Amino acid sequence: MSLGKYISALIAAVLLLFSCGCNKEDGSINNGIIEEFVYEQTGDVVLMTASGDVLYTLENSDGAVFSAFDLGGNKTASTVIPDFGAYEVKCICADNNKIYAVIEKMKKFLVCSVDINSGAVEHIGEVDELDNIEKIGVCGNRLYWLGEHRSEAKPVEPFTNEEGVQIYFSDTGKKMGSIDLESGENTPSDIEFPVSFSISDGKVTVYAFDNIGGYYFADYSASEKNYSNKLGLITNFDFFKKSGEFAFIGSTDFQGVLPVSKADGESGVIRAVNGVYPFLTSELCASESGYVWLKTADSATSFEKKIKRFDLRDTVVKGDPIRVISSQYFTEQPFAAGSEIQLNQLSGEGFALTVLSLDKSYDAAMISSDQSIAHDVKEKGSFYPLNGVKGVSEYLDKCFPYIKEAVTDPEGNICMFPVAVEIPLIAYNEKNCAENGIVLSPDLETFIQTLKRASTVSEYYDLNRYQFVQTQLIGYLSGNTSFDTEEFRQLAILLKEQCTDEIFNGNFELYSALMTMQNYPENPYYKSIYEKTLFTQLLYRIQQTALINDENLRAAPFPLSANGKSVAVCTFLCVNPYSDRLPETLKFIENIASAMSSERNSRMLTDIETYENTTFAKDIFSIYQNGEIYFQIPSEIYAEDFERYRVGEITLDDFISEADRKLSAYLNE
Repeated sequence: MSLGKYISALIAAVLLLFSCGCNKEDGSINNGIIEEFVYEQTGDVVLMTASGDVLYTLENSDGAVFSAFDLGGNKTASTVIPDFGAYEVKCICADNNKIYAVIEKMKKFLVCSVDINSGAVEHIGEVDELDNIEKIGVCGNRLYWLGEHRSEAKPVEPFTNEEGVQIYFSDTGKKMGSIDLESGENTPSDIEFPVSFSISDGKVTVYAFDNIGGYYFADYSASEKNYSNKLGLITNFDFFKKSGEFAFIGSTDFQGVLPVSKADGESGVIRAVNGVYPFLTSELCASESGYVWLKTADSATSFEKKIKRFDLRDTVVKGDPIRVISSQYFTEQPFAAGSEIQLNQLSGEGFALTVLSLDKSYDAAMISSDQSIAHDVKEKGSFYPLNGVKGVSEYLDKCFPYIKEAVTDPEGNICMFPVAVEIPLIAYNEKNCAENGIVLSPDLETFIQTLKRASTVSEYYDLNRYQFVQTQLIGYLSGNTSFDTEEFRQLAILLKEQCTDEIFNGNFELYSALMTMQNYPENPYYKSIYEKTLFTQLLYRIQQTALINDENLRAAPFPLSANGKSVAVCTFLCVNPYSDRLPETLKFIENIASAMSSERNSRMLTDIETYENTTFAKDIFSIYQNGEIYFQIPSEIYAEDFERYRVGEITLDDFISEADRKLSAYLNE
């Protein structure tokens, strides 16, 4: 049975449930907005660590400068060690009012302790045969270390879960070991693929990988493994409570947020704080007093970082997360402060079977408008209606009308909650384009002539032919259910005869140059590219946001569809009406609606004051304002055959006949 038939059968069953209203009972959604404190007094911090309420930092001056700060940001102690520079120190930790440091000297790593009051330095031991040491911690009378021996890295087979989804691990030769603080003897560990470790309540907890169960937590002996693949490949984690809560960084699934979890397979992940961007191991530390410190920028594009402390004393991971399933990876994920979320990416078949079986074990599904399942949900029914959820209707009234229209069925039921919208666009340097006669028109034929012009005057533009052609085909299908029209024949001939490989150009350095200039405007290499740039495609919202404050850039849409609109891809959350945690899930949706009602640069809100006050931002706003959400026909139906037509393997009539046959079967299944 096809995925569409699975979903159709499901929807028939779900429709029986739609006469009931929303249960507004508050669930066990925990926590909320987290208080933060900025350490304005610190200078250019190279490394940091914490113990109790005290933050310890390392700065570079005439030697290595160690300092201690209290909760109010006041410097309570400081000492300068002239024997080595701050950048020779690879990592630090603190225990019992003493700072421990690993110093790289003569291809060896020396371990020492520093008394921050007297400045006394005591040599403890050394570690060799490593390329780097990235984290240390003291537990009992031993100092534990995590480092890399890169030449010993080896391929690792992925772990395949019961749903057929593969969990990958990339080995960089990481090793663990420990040093006796009294004798200085170094003892390597047998743990094969360690990722990170943290010390709490007198125990060392290791996060590592094997291909039997994927990622796991274990004590230092690794005698009993607790498998959990909710974090993926991270750069660091640190406990902030003896009850087991920890914060972590570095996962690609949790960019831009501070996530919190527990070392088990049941708890989900709390998105505690939004708008933070640490990555390096040294940019996170925590203490059992309930505080987490981050060295973070205010945006994904800024390299100017500050130290912030977050008060997580009242944050509790309860182990009853909102369980969200999907069948693909999403770059955009919902944020609601304090909500505990467990994301589970299933195979396409596993996703369909879970939904079809009226399974109570998941709470919401994340779906994109470019998936065939979204078309079925929109046309044949919906999941749980969200009209009665507090704040949802009010939030949609703040969004562009086409977004509200897309999530509302003919009976007025709000079928889905939109969490992100994305429209591919062109970023161009207005001055450079004007000087070269480049005008980026929304009319297709005029745009193609512009491409031809660009190909003769400069190599500094980036536009992919396949992406461009697919955008035009999607635009056509947004208003048609057959390829057998004169409109399509004209479009197909134009795309074949005029959109030749010669006029498209892949210059991937342009985006790197645009990004680099946001923070390093004097970089000589990228500056020379930046100053010659004509235009580049920005397919993803994260790219568009990264450049939103560039005063030299403007934004233009790809050539528009027949109705003059840009086709937007929308990511939705759909609530499972059979969830055994329905009240909690509806509260979760309420929290997201509240958080997104004032989100900056959302691409969804109609209030232009919520966007940056730049020309580029206003252009982006206009493009998204003139969008439409189309529940797309799967590209597998037509993309490969259209490419065969383009290169002359089949005729246009053959393409139309075959594509319409597949299209009819899909629409009528």
